[in-house]
Amino acid sequence: MHYIDLHTHQIKESSAFQLLNVFAQDLPLAVDANHYSVGLHPWHLEKVNIEECMGWMEQAMDQKNVLAIGECGLDRSVASDLSLQEKYFSLQVALAQRHSKPLIIHCVRAFPELVKLKKELKSTVPWIIHGYSGNEETTRALIKHDFYFSVGEGMLIHPTKSNVLSLIPSDHLFFETDDRAISISSIYLLASKLLNTEQQTLQAIIYENFKRLFGEQNG
Repeated sequence: MHYIDLHTHQIKESSAFQLLNVFAQDLPLAVDANHYSVGLHPWHLEKVNIEECMGWMEQAMDQKNVLAIGECGLDRSVASDLSLQEKYFSLQVALAQRHSKPLIIHCVRAFPELVKLKKELKSTVPWIIHGYSGNEETTRALIKHDFYFSVGEGMLIHPTKSNVLSLIPSDHLFFETDDRAISISSIYLLASKLLNTEQQTLQAIIYENFKRLFGEQNG
């Protein structure tokens, strides 16, 4: 049974199952043994040919090792207009829906808008917020709307946010390394201590979550 690293930007551990993030402008993918998520990031909307990127993403859906759409989403910390972000995020939601793939979501200071879009679009694929570090109020609201959460080092070492981890239902939880140097096994160790759970037990829970959302063949 592997450690599941749901979102990373570089291969770190051969013993872990890693979902490697690829930005849409870096497509097409090489044919290899890695597993990928592909997405148009809100940071890049002003810097790339969006229509070309969306075309490449559509083509990438034919590759069996592309398991998810993302990272994509909404970010109020960048200059790009939020309505433009919502437009192209919605197109990626539609792409995920057509191909029955989960979404890996980047969201910064735009959770109300994200919830609103989820309700409006009536999407039935899993919406997984990566790098999650929201407060208790936000977390409870997102749980109510059936979001999934991928947690990394940022939340686990934050003195005022680590208690939020216990609010997340175990069947809606994942872990990730993102772009940090920490190993995924160290992430699981930190989380198991905060949750007062055996590391192997936590590993088994996340493994089952992954198989349920991404398919038995990918676990």
